[in-house]
Amino acid sequence: MKIVEYHKVINMSILRDELNTSIIYKSGVNFMVMRVFNFFVVLAFVLQSGAYAVEIKGAGSKIPESLIQEWGKVYATRFPGTVIKYQASSPADGIKRLINKEVDFCSVDTPVSSDELKKNGLLQFPLVLGGISPVVNLPNVSPGQFRLDAKTLGDIFLGKIKKWDDPEIAALNPTIKLPQADIVVIHRDSPKGVSTIIGEYLAKSHAEWKALKGDTMAGTWPASSITVNNPIENFEMIQKTPFSIGYGPVSVASKDGLQYVKLKNKAGLYISPSDESISSAATNSKWDESKGYDVILTDQIGVSSWPLSMASFVLVRNSVQDAELRKEALKFFRYGLRFGMLNASRGGYIQLPNAVKSMVRSSLDKEIGSK
Repeated sequence: MKIVEYHKVINMSILRDELNTSIIYKSGVNFMVMRVFNFFVVLAFVLQSGAYAVEIKGAGSKIPESLIQEWGKVYATRFPGTVIKYQASSPADGIKRLINKEVDFCSVDTPVSSDELKKNGLLQFPLVLGGISPVVNLPNVSPGQFRLDAKTLGDIFLGKIKKWDDPEIAALNPTIKLPQADIVVIHRDSPKGVSTIIGEYLAKSHAEWKALKGDTMAGTWPASSITVNNPIENFEMIQKTPFSIGYGPVSVASKDGLQYVKLKNKAGLYISPSDESISSAATNSKWDESKGYDVILTDQIGVSSWPLSMASFVLVRNSVQDAELRKEALKFFRYGLRFGMLNASRGGYIQLPNAVKSMVRSSLDKEIGSK
């Protein structure tokens, strides 16, 4: 975060003008006294002015990008001189830049473990909820009509199921006339060692996936797959590629009318992705402030819980040297959690459950007051 003393620059300019005028105009003692008086009034204002222009920089996940930018605009009008800059890249890049002190906060899609938080001196808290949905491009299929479970989805992504009319898929979709066509998998280029929402979900329910990929999406993909760079490209490629399957944010899939998939949840029910089913997953999770809110929302209990639910998390450095910098960043997010939820809902984001939101705001209050 860069602190620019712009008020002092402006005020010193005024001060110089007053001083110069006081020196130039000497026509009368009373006039001179008035100019000197003005000079010292301005000087007192400058010395007492504690106003700064604050630039808070962040990086990381693309998912909360529009929300952070919108909150930043509102925050700047409420606190003039404060600038929030956020550069979406990837969660891994955001963490790297945060640790290297290139940014003041970062955002990730899966929480950093409490051990890693301690190791790197980081503070973590959830911001908003969201979800990932598989999406297909099949003829004569409506959004939410097509069904999958974790095993079938994993087998498709591993290339074990190659045709849409495979018996394993047909057993889950008896009312759909499935095409005798090759499956084209659309996926993001995921780096090794980086946890993902789908990777976490499949690692819990698909033994072969866990053995080959762990909780990531890295490694070998089917020969017929197409690699893209981000979630928006994923959906765009699905729309123009017949007989394809991919994945991306629930909010975008719903808004664009894409053929999202119903998934079998932990209760054994096939659920559509929605604000309510994602909130259910968060409500049924055990949030623990002492462990850095390290909660994975995938495959949570609850009859209406969406299996690919997630939360966006924010991380800041926890060092004494960065105390003032981190405090300004935490103030921004505290303000957003208190006053920015309407903007969050309008942008397709889902609020944290009230109990969790209160817990996080309390955590931020303590951090802001103690650092």
